[in-house]
Amino acid sequence: MTASTWLLDDVLVVPMDGPADAPLGAVRRASLRVRGDRIDAIGDLAPGPGERVVAGAGRVALPGFVQGHVHATQTLFRGLADDLPLLDWLRHRIWPLEHAHDAASTRASARLTFAELLAGGTTTVQTMESVRHAEVVCEEALAAGLGAVIGNCLMDLPDGGVPPGLPTTAAAAIATTDALRRAFHGRGGRLAIAVAPRFVLSCSDELAHAAAGFARQHGLRIHTHAGEHPAEVAAVRARFGRDYVEVLHAQGLLGARTSLAHCVHTTPAERDLLVATGTAVLHCPSTNLKLGSGIAPIAAYDALGLRLALGADGAPCNNRLSMLTELRLAALLQNLAAGPGAQPAARMLWHATRGGARALGLDDEVGRLAPGLRADLVLLDLDDAFLPVGVDGAAALAGAIVYAAGERHLHAVVSGGEVAVRDGELLHCDRAALRAEAAAALPAVLRRAGLAR
Repeated sequence: MTASTWLLDDVLVVPMDGPADAPLGAVRRASLRVRGDRIDAIGDLAPGPGERVVAGAGRVALPGFVQGHVHATQTLFRGLADDLPLLDWLRHRIWPLEHAHDAASTRASARLTFAELLAGGTTTVQTMESVRHAEVVCEEALAAGLGAVIGNCLMDLPDGGVPPGLPTTAAAAIATTDALRRAFHGRGGRLAIAVAPRFVLSCSDELAHAAAGFARQHGLRIHTHAGEHPAEVAAVRARFGRDYVEVLHAQGLLGARTSLAHCVHTTPAERDLLVATGTAVLHCPSTNLKLGSGIAPIAAYDALGLRLALGADGAPCNNRLSMLTELRLAALLQNLAAGPGAQPAARMLWHATRGGARALGLDDEVGRLAPGLRADLVLLDLDDAFLPVGVDGAAALAGAIVYAAGERHLHAVVSGGEVAVRDGELLHCDRAALRAEAAAALPAVLRRAGLAR
């Protein structure tokens, strides 16, 4: 397979373009032609003269997964912040470690992130980076060949346990985002810059209003956190005298270009604001459990018509970046929280693909298998004795993928017309080299953070 023109023959195409009650769309056995970085055609296709044909062998073709919330800068810190609640996790581990990053360690972390995402079938991701060195993450996203929406973290308040020197002034925070916008926004047709206030407690009103205005001025997305943990929600109420989403609304940060990570704890009035403003929600089930935050009411949000995406969040609070893990856990949790069938497997699979694309404003580019869209897809081999046998119908197929499949069933991952993964192996990078680079970078970061082991 190359990035010119090739034909993927004999696959079970799951287009993910159906209505809410049948989100997988018309599943059919077909061939799929890729021309450059786009899907050219899907159907009963004959190979053209000299066209390379790749045998699909009846495997399942899905759109590449879309993750809405990840911190690439944190992947180097996997396993260094276990078993802590959110605010302690931030104050005693994540903020000191992020402050200790330099460009080289950030690059090692980003390379790990994008390799793991691609290996797990994620071809589009939205990330929130640290205060500094986000340009390195942008460079690595371009090199990895996936689609990305990336923002530098905006923080200007020095209280709350933030290490001295990590926050900047409001003007400096916006200037950094503007420099990223000028250098990277729209690069390669796959990279966008977002405005990314960290969360309410780390941003002054001045910075929040400036961020909202800057995003409006340049048509950029806004990516922030909201309502993640009970202690955080209580701290916001104590400081502002109102609820989290209400504060964001007063600061001008809600809207159709905004996506909020978590939203585990929201009041009816906050949910009304999310609906009225068209704000999207980014659901991170593994993180919400690991930090003891709770279970987000995703079925209720979906019933309200909110746009939803799934995300792994940061590796130190997950500790995986696997969409298949998030899919399974999200579906299981909604069966518990809202009742079996309130958020069926097919609907959850939709959130991981087209729904995620809609939440990030990318529905005209990714999230479906259709001519003209980006050639981002995963091939699943479900011919496994340890998966359901005799699968018949869309619901059963979705159930097999969401509840039973794992990374070992990912036969191939195609990103922008290029094969990035085949039989579990990354084709353009070496896992051993990635690990060695990370192992070499981490000790200096730990020393600078005062956390040397």
